[in-house]
Amino acid sequence: MRPLALAAVLAATVAFAPQAEALQMTKKAIRNQGIFGVKVANTDMAFYGRADAILSISFQEYTTGSFIVSEVVIDMKDSNQQLRIYNTRAPGTADVANRANRASAANSQNRGLDPKDASKLPIPGPLAAIESKINNVANNTTGDLVVKTYPNTTHAKTVEMVVSTKAELQSLYSRLITLYTGFEVEAVDGASVEGANAAAAAAATAAAAGATAAKIKINQIGGVLFTVE
Repeated sequence: MRPLALAAVLAATVAFAPQAEALQMTKKAIRNQGIFGVKVANTDMAFYGRADAILSISFQEYTTGSFIVSEVVIDMKDSNQQLRIYNTRAPGTADVANRANRASAANSQNRGLDPKDASKLPIPGPLAAIESKINNVANNTTGDLVVKTYPNTTHAKTVEMVVSTKAELQSLYSRLITLYTGFEVEAVDGASVEGANAAAAAAATAAAAGATAAKIKINQIGGVLFTVE
């Protein structure tokens, strides 16, 4: 195989290879087990609060006209401040197909048919992967900066963080809700690592040792540091 052809194959393999999950959950990363934290990796952005003061955790998705916004909002009891974690993206083929399929299913149901039998548009994997990479390049031009447009997208009493993908945001929401409702999830055991950089330190220590970080089952948000990208 010619060098250029081989390079193209390798590039395509990397482009469409499954990406490792960026979300990291580290239990006992915070010495006070009544406190939880959310931190954006490789930035100074972080939020710490009392786990027993979480009033609600919500997920929503909306459009600003040019972009689709997916966001998780955490309301804290006896506080007028919210934690807002979001991802913005330009509408892509997956979004178009998803909405068309919802409309098709709703139309079938309105006509007394089984919505599961409604015709569906395929969501193109390779094309969606290319779109995702293009969006990532575009997002990286502003890095981890939060964009605030008063009063349309935010208000003064919000702490805001940006994550790289909707998938990671959904993963964060799923873990938060699972713990909030008292069910178990798996997390990294950070008992032997001190400080706010416990998640990164634990991962680095495990990598240096050539092994995966120790995992434990947890069912409470307190004492957990959620590290997102």
